[in-house]
Amino acid sequence: MDSSRINNVPIKVVILAAGKGKRLESESAELPKALRLACGRPLIRHVLDNLPFVAPEDITIVVGYRKEQVMDELGPAYNYVEQDVLDGTAHAAEYARPALEGFEGPVMVLYCDMPLLSVATYRGILGKHIESGADQTLLSGVIHPIPPYGRLIREDGRLVDIVEESACSPEQKLIDEVNVGIQVFNGADMWDCLALVPYDPKRNPPERYLTAAAGVYARLGKRVEVYRLANNDEATGVNSMEDLRKAEGLLRKR
Repeated sequence: MDSSRINNVPIKVVILAAGKGKRLESESAELPKALRLACGRPLIRHVLDNLPFVAPEDITIVVGYRKEQVMDELGPAYNYVEQDVLDGTAHAAEYARPALEGFEGPVMVLYCDMPLLSVATYRGILGKHIESGADQTLLSGVIHPIPPYGRLIREDGRLVDIVEESACSPEQKLIDEVNVGIQVFNGADMWDCLALVPYDPKRNPPERYLTAAAGVYARLGKRVEVYRLANNDEATGVNSMEDLRKAEGLLRKR
């Protein structure tokens, strides 16, 4: 089959799906987070349902905890790489490098626990990345009440960093433009840039997060663009049982 394309540009997708999902009680259910059910379907199935324009061979899934269950559920059509050390989302994305080696086009990195992101949003952020000539494009939302997500820090309108809520100053906590998490990178330089993402010393043990990539790209003088959600319900991630109940309610409304 021909490669997956947006605006006639070949694309690849990486889905991070190595987590345990402790707050989702997934371990007691003997399931990895990716296979926790929402409205009767695994979380990662909801994500894949909204990527009909991407061929399975162009999707790399980063697996870890109970990886065999994920691979058995989804089948052999996808590419799988194993994350054997769980120390943050930046490191998780780097595990996909061997599967994408040599690909220089847009690479969209997303999560297995965001079942409400739509086809239109995925296509929209990829289109914005390609049309703008960006090196990195992030998905944001202007959400009220402001959720405990990373705040987008801008200077003269240009994104220069993302600061997690725990590290925000009182003034930064008032910023209502927040990071939703999905990012698109150019395969030509993403691996060198991700390697520069530092460990967060506030974490015990320290971890490296994709949210810090925006600051790396900005400091390198690269072009960082932002694509904003049209429907803020799509920003709902599933990290706890409360999140799961909320997501299921929104899925039923659809």
